[in-house]
Amino acid sequence: AQEPFRDCTAMGRISNSGIQRNGRSVLQVTISVSVIGRLIAPCTAAGDNAGRSVRGAVVAKHSQHIGADVNYIAEMAGRFAQFASSHEGAVDASSAAEQARLEEALVSAVSAEDKALIESGVTSSEVSHLEGRDALASMLKLAANIRHAIGAQGSATSCRELSCGENAICQQVQQGVAQCRCVAGYMGDGFVCNPPTSFVEYSLIHPSSGKDELQLADLHVTPLGNSRVAVVYRDMSRSNHGYLMVGDAQPLKMSWSAPMLISSQSQVFNPKLVELQGGGGLAIGYRDQNRDGFGILHGVGLSPSEKVEDGKPLKHCVISPPKTFARHQAQSMVLLPLTGSHVVVLFAEHMTGGLASHLLGGAMYGSAVVANVRTDGSLPEMAGKHRFATGPVARLSAAMLSPASFVVAYRRGENDASAPRAEASCTFVQVRDNELVFATQPLSLEPDRTQIWARSVAPISVNTFAYTYHSGDEQVTKQAVLRVDPETHQVSLVREPQVIGRGFTPYVGSLSSAGAGDSKQASSLLFTYFTGDSSGNARAQYCRFGSEGESVGCKDMPWSSRELLSVSGARMGDGRAVLVYTDVRGSPYYQLLGLAEPA
Repeated sequence: AQEPFRDCTAMGRISNSGIQRNGRSVLQVTISVSVIGRLIAPCTAAGDNAGRSVRGAVVAKHSQHIGADVNYIAEMAGRFAQFASSHEGAVDASSAAEQARLEEALVSAVSAEDKALIESGVTSSEVSHLEGRDALASMLKLAANIRHAIGAQGSATSCRELSCGENAICQQVQQGVAQCRCVAGYMGDGFVCNPPTSFVEYSLIHPSSGKDELQLADLHVTPLGNSRVAVVYRDMSRSNHGYLMVGDAQPLKMSWSAPMLISSQSQVFNPKLVELQGGGGLAIGYRDQNRDGFGILHGVGLSPSEKVEDGKPLKHCVISPPKTFARHQAQSMVLLPLTGSHVVVLFAEHMTGGLASHLLGGAMYGSAVVANVRTDGSLPEMAGKHRFATGPVARLSAAMLSPASFVVAYRRGENDASAPRAEASCTFVQVRDNELVFATQPLSLEPDRTQIWARSVAPISVNTFAYTYHSGDEQVTKQAVLRVDPETHQVSLVREPQVIGRGFTPYVGSLSSAGAGDSKQASSLLFTYFTGDSSGNARAQYCRFGSEGESVGCKDMPWSSRELLSVSGARMGDGRAVLVYTDVRGSPYYQLLGLAEPA
């Protein structure tokens, strides 16, 4: 009598994985009705009080439903679930009776050997009971998953009955109705959730009633742990002051704290921020004037466990006084995390005093400052300074390739118009005990070309990264793939620059699913965003890259219907990314997008 039940429990143990692995939905998998019938028939027969054979009925019914497989599968899945539900009580009762019998025998046992055998039996009986319950639960999940995936109504009454796919959660939408839903940033049916091909836009900040419309600029976002981000921006409608916000990306929505003033003492232009590797805080850098400003650095202390509530200020946020690290600033900087509480600030240095006063326009360099940033409200401390380029430097971008190395992309000009230019340059940097070692020979893409403006770099595999930039004189956006030799530490081309967009773009950005130094990832997904046509609307390109940096397929798509000026993106630890941006009026928005495809 137990044999059919054992077959069913074995089936329950293997029930859920097949649907999730084998395709985009049950309909695409094309489940054979005859196979479903053969699997379910012994189980329904075992629970049929009338004792009639269901196997014959399955065959007969299947012959009448050649064109109605979906309805038939839903019906058979329902009978399968009924069988599992009807046996839950029987399994518990049988186990309880067996436990009582064994406990009675244990009391009556005389010898130590008999007691040991009975205690072993008690343990085996409890294990069997747990296995039976687990198998029945898996059988219920299989039935609910099949019915839910093919759209049957009332297919699952609780999340206990469902096994959702990667990048999905189960939601109890109402009493007695449960559904699998893709987390915010992904698209799909809850069983298979993929990166989006259409995008949902949300307002980042809603202006207060009766107040002037917001006018924001210079947005920048950085990840905070697994599912949080921090955003800084300049508010043109509030005397160009700078503000900080924290966002919490929950499974189905995102919550944002109220904006916090960074400094009441100065204006804030092109603010940047980065999470400290030691956790618990941020570093924020900016210049206090659009031209000829001071380079300023702050430390920020945050509580990782504090709940982020919509529109409410953070209770635990400490911002240090400003620390000046440079003068005569007019270009955007880049911040990257080093070990502990150290950061590196990459910036365009401009010196006018001393020996530099004898040079036309002064002395100019691409420079890097290492700073120890504290989260207790005390001033950051400068720990070292390096120079990686001589001459005017602008349009900086950088990305970590590993916890101990990064790559810097920049535009280098010359004071002398006849001198050679390197407007699409990049160099590799090693980090040794918070000291920086720059490659001796930077690489220059298209050394004869001028007017190369916005750019972005992002890792795509071990020691390999994509370099995307806008060529102004050609009015095109290009992307190259480069690799760092692990022995010589020199950068070389893997793929020549290729055009990925046409028309002018004021911004270029890229987000990668590849983590810095992740040697286990066989491939990566790169999301590159820019303005790609004459309409001025935002476009994007999804590209998959193999472990050697080879492109294995790209898809172009629009991602915003607005004309944008300020855009920044950050990938969180949970595989999702956040894009924050402003349109030409300064209105701020954000989007969530997934960068992890189902296995």
